[in-house]
Amino acid sequence: MIITKGFVFLLLLLGHIAQASAVDTYADALRTYERQEYRQAFQMFDRLATTGDADAQYMLGRLYETGNGTPQDFVQAHKWYNLAAARGHRNAAEARDSLADLMTSGQIAEAQQATRGWQPKAASSSRAKPASRPHIESLSDRQGVAEIQRELNRLGYDAGPVDGTMGRRTRNAIRDYQADMDMAQDGHATSGLLTRLRQTRRQEQEVVAPSEPEPTAASRVALQDDFGDGDFRGNPPWTVLSGNFTVEEGGLRSIVETQRTTDREARTLSAERPEEIGLLILDQTGDTRQGQVSTPVEPARIFVNAPVDNAFRLELELASQQRPGSLELGLFKGNRPNGTGYRLVYSPGSRPGLSLVRLTSGNVEVVARSESRLDLEDGWFHRIVWTRDANGTMQVHVDDQHLLQARDAGLPDRFQGFMLANQGGDYTLGRVRLQDR
Repeated sequence: MIITKGFVFLLLLLGHIAQASAVDTYADALRTYERQEYRQAFQMFDRLATTGDADAQYMLGRLYETGNGTPQDFVQAHKWYNLAAARGHRNAAEARDSLADLMTSGQIAEAQQATRGWQPKAASSSRAKPASRPHIESLSDRQGVAEIQRELNRLGYDAGPVDGTMGRRTRNAIRDYQADMDMAQDGHATSGLLTRLRQTRRQEQEVVAPSEPEPTAASRVALQDDFGDGDFRGNPPWTVLSGNFTVEEGGLRSIVETQRTTDREARTLSAERPEEIGLLILDQTGDTRQGQVSTPVEPARIFVNAPVDNAFRLELELASQQRPGSLELGLFKGNRPNGTGYRLVYSPGSRPGLSLVRLTSGNVEVVARSESRLDLEDGWFHRIVWTRDANGTMQVHVDDQHLLQARDAGLPDRFQGFMLANQGGDYTLGRVRLQDR
């Protein structure tokens, strides 16, 4: 009799566990993930992913890629990213393509084969309805931000942990969503935004053995970094040439003090070290006061090797905290980061505020310049997109505003990497992505 009771109790317990598993929702799994209970989160996302839930498939790919809650497996990560992408997940295709750069051709082929052979399982009819979401009017400011973060993550916008704190990732996710919805891109968390988010539903596509072409040079990502690991010395490794750089919450930061010097001294310095083109650009603008210009005490320079085609797309986020000063960023050829290449020069409060420069054999030539002033010193991150096609036509957008366009075919070969030089100021480089076009 005792054995029978124990057996019945075991059946009831197993039935309770099975019922709990059946009512898992994506929100439940995401909350478990946010608590860093990765093993349990993996199991929950796995159950949801097998039914065709694109959000869960994307998160399952992330867990496989990072090795959280399960052994690291790039093949499985690629497969789940691919499946999520086929259902229209906003970030899945980019995550899949970035991961492919770390995989062998054999691994990619295996992942594609696994994708083609995958079929969703029918969802359990006993699944409970998701818990109702709290009324917007009842939320505190922190709770409202947390709900916005949760909704953004649900839609595939990476808002980071659901902690109710407005950070860079949350603002960027809000702006990305606002851009997709043709809304004003202010990055603000409001009750109106939360209402709009809750009304948004991703239009999922039917999964039909998705096919994916082999990665080609045209889609290869040469550089991608958001400094989320807190260290710029690895994955990928950045090299400091001079000055100091630190990784803070917002990204890679450098602070360079400036001092006032005479126009004659500035010209001499630029002639001796033509790679310091920021000083030369300031000198050309006539933005001087009583024959003086601002020069850095010691410029801060850093670079990363990232071979890329001469037709490229460079996308980055930049925050500037103070003026005066100047910042240079661009691509270089060969083994001299300060040598031949293109530079984008930002001069806060000056005219031109933005210049596109070609540097060859110590010679500096301005390819294009924006005649308007450009002020980024508001503490926010600004999105800069710089493209060049196979014909040498280059375009630069800042916060979706078209500022520069020029055609220059003088540097036809591939570039070796990306460089940044702080010629005076307080700058933070957020996420950066460089790829072939």
